[in-house]
This record gives sequence, structure tokens and C-alpha cells, in this order.
Amino acid sequence: MYRYDLSNTEIKIYYESSPEFESVRNICLEENNWLRSNYTKENLLVEQHTGYGVVYQKSTGKPMVMGGVFNDGRYPKNIAKQINRLYTFPEFRMKHTDMTDGFRVTCSLIDALEKVNSYDVYLITMQNRPRGGKRWWDAWVKHMSIASNSKWSLGSGYIQTCNAQVQKCWQNYVYYEAVPGKFAEWNPAIINDEGWAAMPEGI
Repeated sequence: MYRYDLSNTEIKIYYESSPEFESVRNICLEENNWLRSNYTKENLLVEQHTGYGVVYQKSTGKPMVMGGVFNDGRYPKNIAKQINRLYTFPEFRMKHTDMTDGFRVTCSLIDALEKVNSYDVYLITMQNRPRGGKRWWDAWVKHMSIASNSKWSLGSGYIQTCNAQVQKCWQNYVYYEAVPGKFAEWNPAIINDEGWAAMPEGI
């Protein structure tokens, strides 16, 4: 059985916490990686999302990928982050040989979340890795573009994701205009590599 068989997946979208979702969160928190704190009850509030989805493998019931649509007021009301607090469960992390197929699973989650929302523009952002810088981002963009049939436009520079002048609050990004022209109309603040490098890393 191929682990990225889309016919063997189902997506559930949550709007508030539940025992089912918390069991998924607990599996996520078993991993003690550098982004673990993003998924704690304090830092991942389902209720702050206009839909937080989990892709499950139907044959096993195992969670594969999760993420949500998010705007807590830091963006204009017609703009939202997609797959906010994205997490891929270890068993379903991509290898070099199957990255595009893995991203198709993520794209299925994105499409399901867009069906229950109506924002004009969606962003996907990612901070540089402490080691490796943009290498993972560059690979992500390449395979995501193929998996999504070039749906997402690559942004230039870094876009602000939280209210602090630190590197962690300025991230790489792609965007999708559900309503053409709305990203340019928004005209968000963008900084270049030099501006980003001059900032402190942040906590």
C-alpha cells in the first residue's frame, strides 16, 4: 500500500477542540523537535482558525498532515494564512524520491480548507531553518509547485508574520489570489535578504 494514495485519505476539519483532535495533538507532541512549542494547547488554538484540518489515512486511521486557515486580525480581513501550524507526522514525511506525491496530500488539505473559506488571498509562509537556511524552502517550493499545478506564486523577499522586528517574524512566502489583483492591492511590507539578515533571530 502506497502511503500517499489519495484514495486512501480522508480529511476532517475542526472548528474547536475535541477529544478526537486532542488525541492527534498528543501524537504530534510526542516528537521533541525544534518547533514542538508551536503545537501546544497554548500556541495552537483550533478556535483561532477558520477551519483546522487533519488528513487521515483511511485504512489505518493514522493522522498524516494537519494545518489550518488563520487570520487573528494581523492581516486585512480578506487575507489569511493557509496551512498555519502545518505539521507532517513522522511516518508520512517525504523522502527525496516521493516529495511531489507527499505534497499532493498537503494540497488536498489546502483545497478542502479553501472550500470552507472565502478569503481573497491566501499565504503560505515558512521561516528559514536554524541550520540550512533556505534549502528546505527551495525544495518545498519546487515540489509544491508541481503538486499544485503551479497554483501558488512565489513571493519576493520576506513577509511579516508577527509583530516584532526579528527574523522569525519575517518569513519566506507563496501566495494564491482567489480574486486576481488582491495581493497587489494589499501591498504588504516586504524586506529583502539583507534586511532579514540584519535582524536578531528572535526567541
